[in-house]
Amino acid sequence: MNFVILDLEWNSSYSKKSKGFISEIIEFGAVKFDEDFNITGTFSRLVSPQVGKKLSGKVKELTNISNEELAADGNTYTHVLSKFKKFLSSDDILMTWGTCDILAIMENNEYYNKTADIEFIEKYVDIQRYCAEMLGVYNAGQQLGLLPAAQQVGIDLTDVVRHRALQDSMMSMDIFAKLYDKKKLEDFIETGSELYYRLTFKPYYLTDMNHPLVNKGEFNFVCDKCGGPMRTEKDWALRNRGFIATLFCDRCRRKMTGKVRFKINYNGMSIKKRLLPCEENEDSKESSDNNEEQSAS
Repeated sequence: MNFVILDLEWNSSYSKKSKGFISEIIEFGAVKFDEDFNITGTFSRLVSPQVGKKLSGKVKELTNISNEELAADGNTYTHVLSKFKKFLSSDDILMTWGTCDILAIMENNEYYNKTADIEFIEKYVDIQRYCAEMLGVYNAGQQLGLLPAAQQVGIDLTDVVRHRALQDSMMSMDIFAKLYDKKKLEDFIETGSELYYRLTFKPYYLTDMNHPLVNKGEFNFVCDKCGGPMRTEKDWALRNRGFIATLFCDRCRRKMTGKVRFKINYNGMSIKKRLLPCEENEDSKESSDNNEEQSAS
């Protein structure tokens, strides 16, 4: 089993053609190694930007890459990507620290090649997630940074060069070496097609009560005061990507509003149920719910 850890640097460039910003890749860096962590090859290439002709001050400060260096030593994105594809063998497992670099490749592919496809990836591991899981700090809503991870595994950061693609890929390898478990790693390997589907999957809500994935049992509510069953006083109706109905507790003589939403995510379906007083302003509450979901996404 051989591994390739890829890291990219990019510049946020405004495209008149796309009428928006693009994460324009300016450097590829990768290290290839075997299961014993013997390095068998490295890859380092600068990419001459075509969208934004000048680097932002922040990018120049972080990377120490200059516009002059890119002009003198850089090649086009398609040329460098082609070289990297040859560097990456079909039996190598490609790794990146988080999926941002893969998303940047997809974005650049879309811009230059009119397709976001990443067909050259056979096997892939999000090394950031793997390391976070191994360290017991995985949080779906918060990413583990490269430097904090290096510190947690005891890597000496003295004189470490940061924000250059090859050096960052080497640091990722050093962290991975500290946490490598062949058997556990198998659970994190996905194919390129699985990765592409996961990254391009758009969550959606089920808005048909007769959809086979809608469990009718989720429309049953119990009173939050006495714990008794509530009956539907008015039929369930679709509103704001979910279902809403007026419910009544015969024991407490209370009228309530029930809400149910079925959301299809990449990893499955999530169900959100709420029981609210009828007098509550439904429209303002729905607006609040939508804002909460957008903040969490």
